[in-house]
Amino acid sequence: MQEKESKSQSILIRVSPTEKKKIEDKAKQSNKTVAGYLLALTESRRIIDTTKLAALIIEIRRIGVNINQIAAVANSQKYISKEMLAKVKQHEKEILELLQQILNEVYDTEEHTIESLEQKIDRLSEKIERLEKNGSS
Repeated sequence: MQEKESKSQSILIRVSPTEKKKIEDKAKQSNKTVAGYLLALTESRRIIDTTKLAALIIEIRRIGVNINQIAAVANSQKYISKEMLAKVKQHEKEILELLQQILNEVYDTEEHTIESLEQKIDRLSEKIERLEKNGSS
């Protein structure tokens, strides 16, 4: 196991106010500090814009609500129409497409596994819930 090297060095760069704002915005979208964002760039790591992922997860939640409403009707009537079943199948297809978009955003093609995706989705869902609570306060 490699020992962590202390961060005792600094680099000063000059940027325009517009460039600074752009770097800060991209760091924020990536859920990183400016330093963390710039270091990730130098290490050729993928930088993920979490705002895209949050929007995808919100869309999946909306679809889930629709499916739950259909399930509630089916349970109360002990019957589900062909139209309702078709809607559920369409929602399932939409969810799979959204999950694929999340995979494409989060992982390089050789890296992704469903288990690791689920963990990342859980963490992102928690962040979204915190954001939603803070927004409604």
